[in-house]
Amino acid sequence: MRLVLFLSFMLSMLFSTELDNQINSIIKNAPYQLAQTKKEQNKIRDLYAINQNKALWIGHAHNLNALREALQTTKFNYKYKDFYQSQIEQLSHLLHNQMNLNQNVQEMVKLDIFLTRSYLALTNFIVQSDIDWDMVQNKLAGLKEEKDITANWEMVRKSSPSTAKLFSALKKEDIKGFLNSLIPLPKLHQDLIEALEFYQNIGNLPRIKYAKDLRLGDQYPYVADVKKRLIRTGDMYNKNNTNDIFDKELEQALYSYKERFKLPQNKMIDKLVVFYMNKPTHLQVQSITTNLDKLRVFPNKFPKEYIRVNLADFSTDYMKYGKSILHMSTVVGRDVRPTPIFSSYMKYLVLNPTWNIPENLVRRDLTVALSEEPSYLVDHNIHVFKGWNSKKDITKSFTPDMLLPYQDEEKGHIPYRFVQYPGDDNALGRIKFMFPNKYSVYLHDTDNKSLFERRYLVYSSGCMRLEKPFELLEVLKSRLKSRDIALIEKYRDTLETKHINFTKKLPVQTTYFTVFKHNGLAYFRKDIYEYDKFIEESKKDDYVNAPVQETMLY
Repeated sequence: MRLVLFLSFMLSMLFSTELDNQINSIIKNAPYQLAQTKKEQNKIRDLYAINQNKALWIGHAHNLNALREALQTTKFNYKYKDFYQSQIEQLSHLLHNQMNLNQNVQEMVKLDIFLTRSYLALTNFIVQSDIDWDMVQNKLAGLKEEKDITANWEMVRKSSPSTAKLFSALKKEDIKGFLNSLIPLPKLHQDLIEALEFYQNIGNLPRIKYAKDLRLGDQYPYVADVKKRLIRTGDMYNKNNTNDIFDKELEQALYSYKERFKLPQNKMIDKLVVFYMNKPTHLQVQSITTNLDKLRVFPNKFPKEYIRVNLADFSTDYMKYGKSILHMSTVVGRDVRPTPIFSSYMKYLVLNPTWNIPENLVRRDLTVALSEEPSYLVDHNIHVFKGWNSKKDITKSFTPDMLLPYQDEEKGHIPYRFVQYPGDDNALGRIKFMFPNKYSVYLHDTDNKSLFERRYLVYSSGCMRLEKPFELLEVLKSRLKSRDIALIEKYRDTLETKHINFTKKLPVQTTYFTVFKHNGLAYFRKDIYEYDKFIEESKKDDYVNAPVQETMLY
């Protein structure tokens, strides 16, 4: 028995030596056989070099099986990309006890290299996805020339995992743990993965034939189809309620569905809601996938306490330890004046703010307003100053035709400063929250509260108007000095401007998530700026399964 074990060990050692010799020979003498591109060749060579050019997978069953499992896991491979799985499966039949050690060495070398390429491709996908983010940025920049739209998105670009980290995971036999560590914003990521699997499992749904608008108490045959649909989408919990009566359960389920797709809450089955229900499921799957891609260009973690604005949802949340402690509707930039996506730090607030109207808005909006309404400045409490540093008020002597020479940007800067003084009609309302940034945008109150009743809150020129600014102020009092808190009520009763600094700055992050999870269900939002469309159009050329030299791998 000992002799048999000794011979088996010796044969295994001889095979291992021959396998390692062939891998070493390819790496040193024929690296072109490893991969098509130099970049991938170098990455493969570096990884093998740490292991002294020995096999990374053959003889390491735990790692091999962990990788194959990860490739089949939606969490890591949410686009179900091949990543050489086809080639790996073709060669994996060699991994059995009766394999011919002499005849199969070359095939085993191929398998080890394919597994390495798969490992590199998967980790790179988890970190960066398969989107060409430079192409997305070029599309955003192109909007300026095509439509005179300035679109800014400060993407967080991440490098592929280092060779040392890749090898460390192999050495520790902890591939799953390593892959988990690469996932950005784990809670949001897991929410989207669950939503993706849910909608993929729904499959194709039968069309609902609209007949007429229906309300609570109505009875009509197609009500049963609507109920079945809402049961499938998770909006209606009672799976036994599939009759044709518009009852209270259906009314509640419709409310849930309409909230998730931001449809008018009219308590009716109408053409619009049936139209949305009849949209192909693959559109929701695509939206979820695109948002998974999007996570790759945000920080891997958000701060423990911060303000998050989701432009696509027209909402702002004060986040603390992953939970929203204050939620409010938010008016954001119009599609032609999109609010930038970026991060900064809120440092102070201003009570009874003045509004220095930006030069671009003077050209675009104020000149038009003045041509239609010559008394616009006086009616809206706007004062004019000669230059940005002058305190001399020239409002009484100013005439609209003084702006005509500067309507063209090429004529230079406008030599006048337009300031709207504090008051109930001030566009910034009675308070603004400042986080200095190069885009000159901030969070503020508004003089037009009726905007929050509308479906799509895209009415600003880039700044974000808050539904509950003074509720936010209450939350922020923990960052103010006691003497400043005592002054707040005094200044709220006046029109005097007051700056109040924070004792501790607060992170602010604007985002653009068109899909997110709430109360266990996926919510879908309109791609108001068409950024999702740009992402979907910007997939990288797929080199992952491109052939290499036939002398070795094919």
